[in-house]
Amino acid sequence: MVAQARRLALAVLPMGAAIGFVAALALSGLQRLEHLLSSQHWRGLALVGMPFLGLLLAGLWLRVARVGEVSLVRDLAQARTRPLETFQLWPSLAKVMACGLTIGFGGSAGTEGPAKWLGAAVGAQFHGWMRSLARRFPQVRRLLAQPGVMVTAGSAAALAAIFRAPLSGALLAVEHEGELHAVQAAPALVASATGYLAFVALRGNAPLLGTPAIYHLQVREIFWALPLGLVCAAAASLFRRLLRFGRHHLGRFSLPARGAVAGLGLVLLALPGAWLWPGLPITQGSGLDLVAHLVRGGTLPAAALAFLALKLAATALTFAGGGVGGTWLPSVAMGAAVGAVFDVWAGLGQPGLFALVGASAFAGAVHRTLLVPVVFLAETTGQAALVVPALVATVAAFEGTRAE
Repeated sequence: MVAQARRLALAVLPMGAAIGFVAALALSGLQRLEHLLSSQHWRGLALVGMPFLGLLLAGLWLRVARVGEVSLVRDLAQARTRPLETFQLWPSLAKVMACGLTIGFGGSAGTEGPAKWLGAAVGAQFHGWMRSLARRFPQVRRLLAQPGVMVTAGSAAALAAIFRAPLSGALLAVEHEGELHAVQAAPALVASATGYLAFVALRGNAPLLGTPAIYHLQVREIFWALPLGLVCAAAASLFRRLLRFGRHHLGRFSLPARGAVAGLGLVLLALPGAWLWPGLPITQGSGLDLVAHLVRGGTLPAAALAFLALKLAATALTFAGGGVGGTWLPSVAMGAAVGAVFDVWAGLGQPGLFALVGASAFAGAVHRTLLVPVVFLAETTGQAALVVPALVATVAAFEGTRAE
């Protein structure tokens, strides 16, 4: 126990703080790029050509960097047995750069993707650095942890920083298919906490998902949460089918050609939103602006369904076209669109409540996880009343997709 405490205090804790600091700088750089490309001077060009250019550049970059096709899901699965080989420094940084090109230029992907790669790569490098020190100084051997533990802890620190949610970051790093890996939990929690503190010291602690009011739990919300979860399960299944369909048909092309074709599709998908809802990025980026719009309430069911269709198609097309990033935040946006329809149908007088519950259920269905979406929702909103309906909806969505 003493050895574990020493390892956490002298190795994992400073690593988490360093990753949180790096994540804050990286996110600031990405946001500056997005701001530059969406400024008034570039607005027309960004709408017409930026998604096309971003996916094309991402494909070219992955080819030049000799990384090839990228899959975060595949890397995370491989890292369970070969963490150091999976998250080597240069390939991981190249993937982070591809994420920046995808997201910064208007692709539908989340910033948690580059955070995972960056945090895991730093964790792997930190482990290698500690192992080198241990060869010279035998006392350092007591601080060494398993490489998989350091990689997971690094990923947790980066996710906690990006989400502004330390517990969610740790759980997302260690939970898989609804199961938690206890051996990695303590290091992930410590790294997540210090990563979060370092991040908020530079960026502030504003919640990721702001809410317009304080929600109150009612019995009717539980009644509506079950069908909401089942609808999210069906929509998540449709999203995965579209993604497989796109990858199957675009996979025959080279990465640059694939990016060009998908980029043209993203441009076409952006046009309806720019025409009907100017100033609201429906298909571009992670979707947090779309979530904020839906949570405020007042969105008609037809508009919410249009948002869902556009975001679903844009996200599937982004990743089928070789785009690189995360699917968690886009899933949150798609679930919020489903929930916005239930906000109107239920008529409970609490605008945005089911939009947030739907966000949890949809993310749980897409990523096959039970606990993380609910904790994520509670942390990023600060609304404890959302936990009970979110649990019901997320369990329903999770069970609705288990047969796939």
